[in-house]
Amino acid sequence: MNNYKKIKLTSINLIFFCLILGTGLISCQGGKARVKKVNVIDYVNLFTCTSGDHGQLDPSATVPFGMVKLGPDTDPINHSGYNYKARKIQGFSHNRIGGVGCNGAGGNLRILPVPNINKTGAEDELFIKESEKATPDYYFVIFENNIKAELTAINQCGFHRYTYPESNSSGIIMDLNSSFGGIISSSHKIINSRELSAQISAKNVCGVGRYTVNYHIWSNKNLNLCKEKDGKLYFSFKTQNREEVILKVTTSTISSDDARKEFKAVTNNISFDQAREEGEKKWNNLLSKIIVEGNKEYKTIFYTHMYHIFLNPVITSNRNNEFRATNGEIYKSSNNNHYACWSMWDSFRNKFSLYPIILPKVSEGIAQSLADLYKYGKPYWSGYKESVPTVRTEHSIITLLDFYRKGITDFDVKTVYQKMSAEITNIYEGSPDTKLEKSYDYWALAQFAKELNLNKDYNLYMHMAEDYKGIWRKKFLHMDEKSDIMHGDGLYEGTLWQYRWHAHFDVKGMIEMMGGKKNYCKELEYFFDHNLYNHGNQPDIHAPFMFNFGDKPWLTQKWVNKILTKDMYQFYGTHNKWEKPYYGHIYKNDPEGYILGMDDDEGTMSGWYVFAAMGLYPVAPGIPDYQLSTPIFDKITFNLSKNKSFVIETKGFSDKNIYIQSATLNGIPYNKSYINYKNIIKGGKLVFQVSDTPNMEWGTEK
Repeated sequence: MNNYKKIKLTSINLIFFCLILGTGLISCQGGKARVKKVNVIDYVNLFTCTSGDHGQLDPSATVPFGMVKLGPDTDPINHSGYNYKARKIQGFSHNRIGGVGCNGAGGNLRILPVPNINKTGAEDELFIKESEKATPDYYFVIFENNIKAELTAINQCGFHRYTYPESNSSGIIMDLNSSFGGIISSSHKIINSRELSAQISAKNVCGVGRYTVNYHIWSNKNLNLCKEKDGKLYFSFKTQNREEVILKVTTSTISSDDARKEFKAVTNNISFDQAREEGEKKWNNLLSKIIVEGNKEYKTIFYTHMYHIFLNPVITSNRNNEFRATNGEIYKSSNNNHYACWSMWDSFRNKFSLYPIILPKVSEGIAQSLADLYKYGKPYWSGYKESVPTVRTEHSIITLLDFYRKGITDFDVKTVYQKMSAEITNIYEGSPDTKLEKSYDYWALAQFAKELNLNKDYNLYMHMAEDYKGIWRKKFLHMDEKSDIMHGDGLYEGTLWQYRWHAHFDVKGMIEMMGGKKNYCKELEYFFDHNLYNHGNQPDIHAPFMFNFGDKPWLTQKWVNKILTKDMYQFYGTHNKWEKPYYGHIYKNDPEGYILGMDDDEGTMSGWYVFAAMGLYPVAPGIPDYQLSTPIFDKITFNLSKNKSFVIETKGFSDKNIYIQSATLNGIPYNKSYINYKNIIKGGKLVFQVSDTPNMEWGTEK
């Protein structure tokens, strides 16, 4: 859905117009009114967070967890290929990973349709901005040269449909060396006049590691290779006016030959429209797992960011359920789908904690795939035999523990435990932030030891987890002017103030070191009241919910609502404190959907919004509790199964009425500021009564 198109309506005999009312679209055609149901997918705005450095996202066509992400690469380009402000397109590439900083990764096998292949320097084309449309499974644009481009995808295949004007020298430029992170090698083989294969190796995010992808390309037109230069293949053909040229680009982690087999067995039998219809159905089914009712603007932001959290990891196994592991070997997956393309460093914080509620089968596949990652060789960041673009893999242990404690136990825990035990000794801990992060990993490992009845290991790893208290007392207990320095004391990103709250797993320990709940809340209030909080980066994004632990949940309700719906000051980027602060909304339904420099970090910031908007947040993944706040919707329905749901109702909510007065769970008074995972998945109803005045008693029951 493009909320930024300027549409000029003209009329001859009839005026066509539409009004959105509730969940129906009323339109007039031929003088008769008809009602069209609005799908959940219609609330997804693909152009949110695509402008400049405001999220680093893109409007690519894909399916949930799809390996192919087929979308436009603009000129000037951006981290995941697309910049909303650009007016030229270099072509359409087949993979990308969004919001991960540096130069991103992906952007491979870029294809550009041109009306005259003999025109020199045709490396990009102007497009008509007002024509641009996108939904999660579809992208559409018209070039100024009158070529119409349409893209859609299924998991392992990108479908191109180009409508050309009449020309004797129409063509496509296929760039084998296109890459956001940097090309390492490329090769191709012409199979026949309509088919070719390619293999591409490229650098991963921030230049760490490499990945290799294999392609099979099929065309419904005979392709004449008329030139080859600098990794670009120039193909020509004749076209009639409005003739459609179809390309199907099938990918495989195993080999180009396997990609061709995948094409023959699967994608050869699927048309462009069938692929688009299949993708729309998959997205609607997934996004409908949660139905929110209330403010339309909030719904658009909610479903847009809900869409973002299901882009990665990606399904990499083929039709025979084979995948290429990180050691380069080919294995048979032990589950229906094998996943790769990890960005655990920040996404462990929230989005995976939603999966077991609404996607238990997907959670099983991801858990098994993470277990396989340990089994076959888990790199600290990205290895040199990756099959798809990826980022970093640390804190996978926390996600596995979170899955395990939510009933996702169908993986070899004992083997994985041994691998995790070996890995953790090599994790760097030379600065205050890495010490805290590693302590969280030690805590998670201790919990696995406890599950396996390894009491000696449990005591050892809990001791190592609690060892963070030494550096915490030294660097975080007493704050001064040096505590507000970005990268101070060797911090990777952020300030000491922002990392201060990073012992997620031991809030009780932090409270004790601060001298009790009263002083803990006083310090937390100071942190927010003096604009030291940084929502543009991840280290402290759980902090708004931490008032719950100090028996002041109304302050959690205040600050979470402010971040979600109100103007507020922000002073920090990822690496600097700004001289001139930002003031405004942090989350917007806009191409500049995030504040400047706020990377989505592969669904992390989207995950924050999705959870917070529902009044839930997993402060410490691995502990199966969700901290409660006031939802910004009147009603939220988790469709857990065909006959079971969990409903959250918020009665009396408005811009001012943001404070919880009372709550009931299944009709029984509820006075806890958190809810356990089990209370949600067994179904039921949580009802909040809210007003404009804080209730300082609610939410204080232990």
